[in-house]
Amino acid sequence: MTREDLISDIEGLFPIDSSFESTNDVGERLLLEAIRESDWRDLPTDILALYRAKCVSEDNRQARTVRNLWT
Repeated sequence: MTREDLISDIEGLFPIDSSFESTNDVGERLLLEAIRESDWRDLPTDILALYRAKCVSEDNRQARTVRNLWT
């Protein structure tokens, strides 16, 4: 099955950008399950870069919270 076939099937079932909220919710749950069941290290570079940025941002947020507790 090609990438285009996979995308077409997902778009017809539970895409996370559907105009229907319930479809979005199911699509998001299924996508997260698929990511958890795979090796996140195999994700495309653009996704890894976004993931890294979110990790750095969260680490900075937590560090600020800890600093604020001690000041």
